Amino acid sequence: MQRKTGRFLATFLPSVLLIVAALVFSAGINLGTFRRDCGDALFSTFGVAGRKVVTSIEYAVKHGKTIDNFFGMERALNQLRTYLPQADGVAVALPNGQIAYAIGTYGFKDRVGDRLSGYEQRRTAEEFKRNTSFNYHDTDNRSYELYLAIRDPSDGRWIGTLMIAASDLVIDDYVRAFERHTLILVGALGGVAILLLGGLALLPERGRGGLGRPRSGRAALVVAALVQIAVGVTGYGAFSDAYLRTVENTTGIVENIVATDVGSVIGRGATYRSFSGIDDYFREIVAIVPHFKGMSLAVPEGADLSGSLGFGQPAAKGDLVTGRALATDADFLTPTLRIVIDSDFIQRNMLEVIANNVTILIISLMFIYELHAFVSRRIRLPAETGTETEVVAGADAAAATGRSLAGLRFLTFMLYFGMFLSASFVPVIMQTFDRGLFALAPPQAAAIPVSVEMLCGALAILLAGRISARLPWRTMTAAGLAVAVLGALISGVTGDPVLFIVARGLVGAGTMTALMGLYRLIDRIRRIDPATGAYSDLFSGMYVGVNCGAVVGSLLADAIGPHAVFLIAAIVLTLGIAQLLLLTPEPAGAAAIPADAPTVAKPDGETAPARRVWSDGSFLAFLLLVSVPTSACSMFLIYYFPLFASGLGQPASTVGQAFLLYGLCIVYLGPLLSRLMRSSNVAPGLPVLASGLIMAAGLTTFALTGSLVGAFLAILLLGLSDSFGLTAQQRYLERLPVVGTHGLAVPQSYHLNARKIGQVIGPMLFSAAAVAGGAGATLIGLGLAAALLLHLGLSVLALRRRPFVAKTA
Repeated sequence: MQRKTGRFLATFLPSVLLIVAALVFSAGINLGTFRRDCGDALFSTFGVAGRKVVTSIEYAVKHGKTIDNFFGMERALNQLRTYLPQADGVAVALPNGQIAYAIGTYGFKDRVGDRLSGYEQRRTAEEFKRNTSFNYHDTDNRSYELYLAIRDPSDGRWIGTLMIAASDLVIDDYVRAFERHTLILVGALGGVAILLLGGLALLPERGRGGLGRPRSGRAALVVAALVQIAVGVTGYGAFSDAYLRTVENTTGIVENIVATDVGSVIGRGATYRSFSGIDDYFREIVAIVPHFKGMSLAVPEGADLSGSLGFGQPAAKGDLVTGRALATDADFLTPTLRIVIDSDFIQRNMLEVIANNVTILIISLMFIYELHAFVSRRIRLPAETGTETEVVAGADAAAATGRSLAGLRFLTFMLYFGMFLSASFVPVIMQTFDRGLFALAPPQAAAIPVSVEMLCGALAILLAGRISARLPWRTMTAAGLAVAVLGALISGVTGDPVLFIVARGLVGAGTMTALMGLYRLIDRIRRIDPATGAYSDLFSGMYVGVNCGAVVGSLLADAIGPHAVFLIAAIVLTLGIAQLLLLTPEPAGAAAIPADAPTVAKPDGETAPARRVWSDGSFLAFLLLVSVPTSACSMFLIYYFPLFASGLGQPASTVGQAFLLYGLCIVYLGPLLSRLMRSSNVAPGLPVLASGLIMAAGLTTFALTGSLVGAFLAILLLGLSDSFGLTAQQRYLERLPVVGTHGLAVPQSYHLNARKIGQVIGPMLFSAAAVAGGAGATLIGLGLAAALLLHLGLSVLALRRRPFVAKTA
């Protein structure tokens, strides 16, 4: 009875916790997306009022006034605040960041001070090169901010910035009803999921006839999928309705502005028949507010008005049309302001909601599967009584080793989950510090923390290879996790770019040290069971952890800010330490293995000296022309794409979806393509060449398009390339002559470290490409193709000089 109760709890509780967590996470992301979209809609209408003030300032500058000594500026800013009562304050700043004028609440004035922050200065300077305005959510100060460029009419030179800020509380008013509806929906579906899982867990064990309880992991996955799909379908409809109401409400701000402007003209005695240029006025507003399709004045039938009365396209099926009566003129004419809200724009925004829900569905299923794989292997019992003593002992040992493998897989998952939570925004966050880094350009400064993290990881691999014989695997893994926790904590709290770079170095060194400790655990398991699938468990946990970490971190960064995500990463890595110490036992029989027992070759490089490895030309060419260039180009996803997406104004969730696309290629296409490669009997160098050329084609495609779609296509090709390319490189390495001379472990360790060196070089190459524009990415792709073709030529020459090693040891 106790055994059945224990199995019930082990089956039921993890499933409930994971599904509830997935539902809460899904609801939180939908609410975060809704808040951001509401903020964008609200601030696009704020931009209409702000543009009026900018136009008046530019008109005054055209007639000789200077922006830093502008009589009447306070009156103009006060007028702007009357248009926008929701705003906390407005300010005008010079290009050097100095605040020339500020009007608003005490909290706004205190936060703004007398100068924009270093990040705000860099961001405005960069954005105003291509845009006239932008807005962003300042998660640290819990405010939304809109920036509009003020330019000299004579030469278009940027001479100032108009800043409008509003508290998060303004958005709360728009979100409250949708938030209440979402929480009720999630609570109801969560209750249904709990009842379903409880009923499945209480069913009797499945007998030979096939009746009874299905496998708990599969049942949990099915229930989780059904609940997430239900949340997505119902949430989509609620999101669409709530967003439409929000857009309609924020449109009232524009209606008030237009009504005030028209009323002031009519009040001075003008009539609508005397109006001219109103179509240009409407054109400017439609250009500012992206969800406006058209604006016009609707007049009663029979009114004789000359000229155009509007701008834009007429309303189509599904479009929302608002109406607002304007002032009555001296001819007793009262037109109606009609604004057409584009339903297609709103539907395009809804695609992001669908993408987020699909992403969360995939990630939650991956997470639940990993948890159930861990729990089910831990509670798997040895053979029942009634067998021979030796068989029982063997079963006990197998069960203990199985628990070690379960701990290995889930610990690797936790390690990479915590490590990659911040992968989508580490390059971007370097641009948010108040002071720059040694006067480097933003793309170059953004490359430093990524390169340092990879470099410290490579150094940690070398150091771990030397000390692993003197340290227990558990001690090495725990020490590495502790160092990574420290680095994540510092990353989350520091405001200094140099200290942030040091923190990322600690994360890189700590995670690689922990990984080397897990390699030592695999070594001990393979001494007991040489046929174990320990490496398969390691890589499965690794790839799932990368996918889940990158996607979850990107979604959380949009909702709560990147600094909080660093702290969550520290908590996840701390939980990894707890799992290591409490839930990852030694493999059975490991204690009896002598310390000097022969080890299974593995890629940590601590075996015999390898001074003559470098004398093998084919091996050296492989490292320099294949290992380093391909790993450098793979940094397009980790370093370059986050910067590129951020520059387009894309949220961090877009980066997470790119990581997911790449990871799905590795997880699902990799085994299939690798199996085809092994069975095709092609020369080992051809898959290496094909993989590299696909990677080069991806980079060239991005360079030619320069768009978000082109970037996603490049990432798809990178995923396709690496899905079989990494295995192809390993297979090629194993057949090099150097393996027959020095064994596999030493060349493999050099191959891994060469890839780490490529990961250090990659961000530097792409930072130069970012400065050079599209031509830079083209040159990187062409350089990779040239290196691979050169390696192919050298390989052909080597084949003529000496025979290839046919088999690996």
